[in-house]
Parts: sequence; C-alpha cells; structure tokens
Amino acid sequence: MVADLIDDSRNWKASKVWQVFPPDKAKIILALHIPQCDTADTIEWSHTKSGKFSVKSGYWFLKASGENPNPTNPFWRMLWKSNIFPKWKHFLWKIMVNVLPTADNLLKRNIQIPSSNCKLCKDRQEGTAHILRDCQISQRIWSAIMGISTGNSQHIPIQDWIKNFLNFFRKKKEDGEEIALKFISTMWSIWLHRNEIIFNNIHTSPGRIIELQRICYDRAMKSAQRSKEDQISEICNTEDMERKEENSWELGARSTYRVQILVVDGAWKKKHKSGQWQAAVAWKNISHSHGEEFASRVFASTPLQTEAYAVLQAIKDMEWKCSDISIKTDNQEVIRALHQQKKADKSISSIISEIKQRARSFQYFSCQKVKREDVSLAHNLARKARLGTYLS
Repeated sequence: MVADLIDDSRNWKASKVWQVFPPDKAKIILALHIPQCDTADTIEWSHTKSGKFSVKSGYWFLKASGENPNPTNPFWRMLWKSNIFPKWKHFLWKIMVNVLPTADNLLKRNIQIPSSNCKLCKDRQEGTAHILRDCQISQRIWSAIMGISTGNSQHIPIQDWIKNFLNFFRKKKEDGEEIALKFISTMWSIWLHRNEIIFNNIHTSPGRIIELQRICYDRAMKSAQRSKEDQISEICNTEDMERKEENSWELGARSTYRVQILVVDGAWKKKHKSGQWQAAVAWKNISHSHGEEFASRVFASTPLQTEAYAVLQAIKDMEWKCSDISIKTDNQEVIRALHQQKKADKSISSIISEIKQRARSFQYFSCQKVKREDVSLAHNLARKARLGTYLS
C-alpha cells in the first residue's frame, strides 16, 4: 500500500513523512513543489539538484570548501542580495567553494573523463582558475572585454581574485553594478562555451565567447532594470503575442548551434480501491546521438502536475549542457499556463514559475505542444518508471 509509493533507495526522508502524517496528508506534502524563484523563504540544501540534504553531498561540500559560505560574511551578503540571475549566484557559489565540475575536481571524485586537459587551449590540466582566468584563451577574452590583464594573477587564488574585483565594483557609485554584471557575464560565457565544446562537439572560438558575453550581459542589464514580475512579463513577450502562439512558448533567439530537442511526458495513475496514486516523469533527447534519457518516480497529486514536473525535470537536467533547447510535450494546459501564469491551476503555479526562471538561462528556449504519438518515447519511459521496471 503506502510502501508502493516509496522508492527506499532514494526517498528515505519520504518514508519518514509517511510515518509522521496520515497517508492523505503525507502524499499532499510530498507532492508540494518547493520553488527556487523569488517567493516566500524556504529551507533547502542547494548542493543537490533535488534540494534535499544527503550525507554524501554534505561530506563533499565540507571536503571541497576552501571557505565556509557564512551568510554573515559581507561578500556572501552582497552575493545573495545582488540583482543577478539566480543561476549566476549558484555559479559563483560553486566557484567559491571549489565544486565547479572542472576536470581536476571530477578526478578528485574518481569520475573518469576522456581527457583532463583544458577544453579551450588543450594544453594544461583544466582547473577552475585555469579555465576561467589563466588559460591563454581566457586571458585574451578578459583583455578584449574588460581590459583586464590576468597574466600576473596566477599566484592569486581564483576565489580571492573574484572577490577583490566584485568588492571593488560594489564600491563604485556610478557604474559599479554594470561593470560587475560585465565581469560575471564574462566568466559565465567562458564556462558556457567550455560546455558547448564538450556537449556540442564544436571547436574553440574566442569570437563565440564574446558573442555569448554580449547576449548574457544585455539580458542581465535588462533584468536588473525592472522588477521580478516585469522581468517575466517582458522576457516571455506580451500576452497578446502569447495568445497568437497557443501551441508554443519561446524565449530568446535561436543560434547557429544545434538545438537540443527533448520529448517529455508524465505517467500518473490513481489506485481507485485505496485512493493512492503513483507518478513518474521522463524525457528523451531525440537530437542526441547517444540517446540521452531520464525517468524516475515522483510525488504528484494530479496528472497535470506530473506533466509540469516532466518539463521542469528536463530543463534542470539540461541547463548545464547546452545553450539552445526545445521541449515537446503533449499537454496543452502546461503551454497555456506558461502564457497565462495567473490563470494556471494552483497545483502547477510554482512549477511554472521555476520553468520560466530556468528558461531564461538558455540562449534559446521553446516548449511546444505536439501530438501524443510524438512523445511516445518519453511516455514509454515514464510508464516503466511508474511500474518500477525502468533500468537507468
């Protein structure tokens, strides 16, 4: 009965919820979405994708951290309160605690990789300081965009180097915020192009980094000049434009690089005798030569909520891997909610908020309504996951 809903290998905390609360209350609690956008404060562990603390993630955090990110520290207060994309805050946090998934950090965790050389220069081992500052390609980028010479900075830890610059920019009265955004967007663009080289199999292009920086900086400047509510409204186009495109929702402009196309679906079934339900989500990358896919059980209270979780899961899994993405779903209501969030069902409202927020981190993002048979690959994976027969 209740045990059917719990995958003991992954949901130890969920089992505790079932022990404390009645079944009807427990499943509602477990299906609640914890948003990662600007809503009421909640407590979560940001070092895991799920937001749930684990002993393993806590161990690696403490082992890898060169500094404790104490919220009372002036730098951390400045970072958390800064008006930049939440994804950039997470990116800076990973740099500061030395957990950015560079080659040297992956090797420390015994993760096998094809090569530990820098993906930009192909010359030296890839580390956080090297890829973001000391690589000959990165040095040229810093000089071209910011006029910063990094050749004599190799003796300075990358964390101190970043903090010194951001603290300096913060003290400038007139254009400090703009320069800080330019600085962060430069680092982000170097890292984004590094990921393009790995996952899109393209060649190093300093010009591409400069192009990414310009796009990211322009978007960050627009975002910093208006309220959070206005950000989503303007980035997602006007409601009039959305009504004309009820079968799709798009952000940004498609680049010349390959768009990753994912089909997503959710599987939800209510057990009428017991009143319980089971749900699972899945996605399949139909543009990837290796056939990337994911499927897993989730807690969801309705079929609609399951479909929304499927879209969100696909975005979360791909946001570090590509800059252009197109998601295909057979659920019209999810598309409608993206266009008119205020009218969305309350069970998916916070999920839609997070989908929109995460979508802004891509150069191009689209979510399209397609026929049911077009998402059959994802549907089959979700169904297997719901039944417990999916093998990852």
